[in-house]
Amino acid sequence: MTSFGLHFILCNLFIAFSILAVIAIKHLFKNHLSAQAVYRLWSVLFLLMALPFVPVKLPKTLTTASASQGRYIFPETPVQTSGALQTIMGTSRDWMNDFTVSVNKKTPTFFGMFCLVIWMTGIIFMLSIQLRAHRKLFLMKQSAVTVHHPALCRLFEQCCTELGIKKMPSLYSTLLLKSPVMTGILCPAIYLPSHLIDDMADTSQDLYQSLRHMLLHELVHYKQRDALTNALINFFHLLYWPNPLVWFAMDEIRNDREIACDTSVLNRLGEENVLAYGNTLIHLAERMSPDIFSSVSGISGNMRQLTRRIRRIAAYKKPTRADGIKSTCIGLSIAALLLSLSPVLATYALYPAFSASGKIEDESSLENTDKASIFDENSKISEIDLSACFGDTEGSFVLYDLSRNTWQIYNKEKALVRVSPDSTYKIYAALFALDAGFITPENSEMTWDGEIRAFDAWNQDQDLHSAMKNSVNWYFQTLEEGMGKARTGQYLDNIGYGNRDLSGGFPSCWLESSLKISPAEQVYLLKEIFADLTSQDSSAGQMFSTSHIATVKDALYLYNTPGGALYGKTGTGNVNDHNIRGWFIGFTESNGQMYFFATHIEDLDNASGSRAAEITQVILSDLGIIH
Repeated sequence: MTSFGLHFILCNLFIAFSILAVIAIKHLFKNHLSAQAVYRLWSVLFLLMALPFVPVKLPKTLTTASASQGRYIFPETPVQTSGALQTIMGTSRDWMNDFTVSVNKKTPTFFGMFCLVIWMTGIIFMLSIQLRAHRKLFLMKQSAVTVHHPALCRLFEQCCTELGIKKMPSLYSTLLLKSPVMTGILCPAIYLPSHLIDDMADTSQDLYQSLRHMLLHELVHYKQRDALTNALINFFHLLYWPNPLVWFAMDEIRNDREIACDTSVLNRLGEENVLAYGNTLIHLAERMSPDIFSSVSGISGNMRQLTRRIRRIAAYKKPTRADGIKSTCIGLSIAALLLSLSPVLATYALYPAFSASGKIEDESSLENTDKASIFDENSKISEIDLSACFGDTEGSFVLYDLSRNTWQIYNKEKALVRVSPDSTYKIYAALFALDAGFITPENSEMTWDGEIRAFDAWNQDQDLHSAMKNSVNWYFQTLEEGMGKARTGQYLDNIGYGNRDLSGGFPSCWLESSLKISPAEQVYLLKEIFADLTSQDSSAGQMFSTSHIATVKDALYLYNTPGGALYGKTGTGNVNDHNIRGWFIGFTESNGQMYFFATHIEDLDNASGSRAAEITQVILSDLGIIH
C-alpha cells in the first residue's frame, strides 16, 4: 500500500484539479448560470473532498461479449447447485476450517509519518482557531435577548410569509454585533444588533425598508440551510488546510453564497428596489463587523466581498423562465461531469492508508516472468464472464482443463497479478518437508508445544492431514524453520514459485508479506505437480517422488460428489483484523479427467478463503465439472 504521505499528496492534487475545474466553469458559463446554480455547484466539490476519507467500493462493471469471441457468459443470477452438491456442502463444512491469524502491519514510512504528524499538527492549530470563534459565538448567544418589539416582530412574520417559511427561526438581539447574522443547524436563529431595535423609534420608510432587506437576506440564508454550508467549510478547512487552493475555494464559496442570497432577495423585491437594496449594503459597510464567527451567515462581509456583491447588484436583471431552465440544465450537466472524477478519488481513498488494511499492498505483476512458462504455444486461452458469480466481490478465476489443454480465465488482468498466497502456500511447504525428510508419508506427526493459540484445533498434536485440514500455522512454520531459509529458497527457485521472495520475515513470509504468486501461476504449479502421478512428465512433478505427491494430494482431499472428487486448500489474508483476501485453489478428478483451478478475491474487510471456496463451488457446478 502506498504510504499516507503519497495518498495525501495524490488526493490533494485531485482536489486542486477539481477546484480549478469549478472556477474555470464559473468563468466560462458566467453568462449562462444563475447565482444560485453557481453556489449549488460547490456542493459537488464537498462530495469530492469527502470521498478520499471514506472506504468507497466502486460498482463492478459487468462485461459481456458474444460467443464468437470465445467467452462463456453466465446468466445474471448464478445457477443453483444440484441437490446432491448442496447436501455435501451442508454436511462437510468442516473441510472449510479456514483458520487464520491477523497480521499486524505498522507500515508507515518516515515520509508518511512526517506528513501525518505535520497534517495532524495543522489540524490541531486550525481547530483551536475554530474553537476560539465558537467560544465568541457562544458568548454572543449568552448575551442575546429575545426580540419582543411589536413592529419588528410583525415585519419579521411578514418576511417569513413572503418567503413561504412556515417554521420561523428564533429572533434575538445582542450588543456584540453591528450587522445581522444567522447561525445554528439544529436550532437556527437570527441575531440583530441592539442598535437596530433602538432605531425603531424612527418610523421613517427608509429604516423600515432597510430592516426588511436585512431580514429577507437572513431568512434566505435560513431557507438555503447555509448554516450547514458553514459547517462543511469549517470541516474541510481542517482536513485540507495545507492546500492553498482549498482556502481560495472556501473564500469563493462564501462570496457565491452571499451573491446567491442577494439575487434571491432581489428576485423577490424586483428591479425597482435594486438601488435601495444596494444602499442597505453600503450603509452596513460603514458599520461592518469583523469576521470573528466561523459558523454564521450574514448580510455584511469584508470589503472585497461587498464590492463584488454591489457590482452584481448594479448589473442585476430579473431572470426569465427560459433563463432558469437553461441554467438548471447546464448546472446539472456540469455537476455530472465533475462527479465523474469520483472514481479516481475513490481509488486513492485515504481510508486504507489509515487502517493499513484496504487494498492489496505492493501488488506485483508478471512483467518479469516468461509467460510461456505458464501458457505454452499449444494452450488455448479464453476469457470467461463470471461477474454474476462474483457479484460485488472483486476477484479472478483460472481454470485449466488437462485433457483439452485449455485455459478459461475470468478477470485476466487480476489473474496475472502476484499477491500473497497465505495458507495456500502450505501445499508446497508440505511437499518441501516431505522431500527434505522432515516428515514422511508414514510419520508426519508433530507434538504440540503447549502454547495456547487462537483456535482449539491448533492446540493439540498434529499430523499432515489434520494440519492441512485445520490450516495449522505453527505446524508448517516449524517445517519451514527446520529446512531453513536457504533450502526453502532453493525449492522455490526450482519449481518457479511466484516471486520467490523470502525477505519478509521467514518463516512467515507467505502471510501477507514478501512472498507473492498470481492465480495463473497457482494453477500452473498445481497441474505441473499433480497432473500425472505415474508418468512424471512435468518438470515440477519430477522434483518430488510419487509417494510424496500422493501424500499431499490425500491431505488436500475434501469430498466426493456424483461428478467426482474435489481437492483443495483455502487461504485468508487478515491484516489488522480485516479480511482483505481469500483464496481457494485445487483440482477435481472425474472419469479420468482433471481440472485445476484457482479463485482469488479481495475486499476491504469481507474476503476469506471460505467465501472464495463457495464462489468456486458454484462456478464448477455451473460448468458441469462437479454435481
